[in-house]
Amino acid sequence: MNYQIDDLREAVESLNEALYRDDPEEVDMVVRVIKNIATNIKNEYWTQHVNEDEIVIQPVQSKNKDYKTINTIEFLYKPMHFVNIYEGNDIELFSRDRTEELMESGAIEIHNEFWQTHEIVYGNVFGSLPIELVPNDGIAKLLKCGWKKTNVDIIEFSKHLSLSEIRELAERKYRHYILLKEIATQSVLLLRYNF
Repeated sequence: MNYQIDDLREAVESLNEALYRDDPEEVDMVVRVIKNIATNIKNEYWTQHVNEDEIVIQPVQSKNKDYKTINTIEFLYKPMHFVNIYEGNDIELFSRDRTEELMESGAIEIHNEFWQTHEIVYGNVFGSLPIELVPNDGIAKLLKCGWKKTNVDIIEFSKHLSLSEIRELAERKYRHYILLKEIATQSVLLLRYNF
């Protein structure tokens, strides 16, 4: 396994160089190599150290009927590099940069249309939109500005839960999320960001 760790270190160095050179094809190729090396390391480790009876292959079905994941969609999001949004003017600067980047990428109207059909109730993600709505050149521009791709689980709640119960559940259970109400249906959904 030691030689694979060395390979992984070398691949990470190559990735760093490709990122510095801003070479998307090289970045994509090296990321795939890193994933393969990491998978091999995990498989070898499991073979040597993990009892097969302890491995759960299938995900366990949740018995909780209060909520369920109804879909997963790929989103673009703008990472936040500050701890407390309520201190200083970090959120204002973040919002200004987000708007400028959306305008430069030609995605500001798409962003605004999407969020006007969804009333944000609560959350802690402040710049995102579904990737499928953005043209390819807009995606490329946003990625160049530091936006990232992530999968977002759409979570639906039982009708008997109040909004305050849903918010309490969200705060306890999820790290990055937006709780919203769809304007058209008035249904409450949660976007769980997997980053």
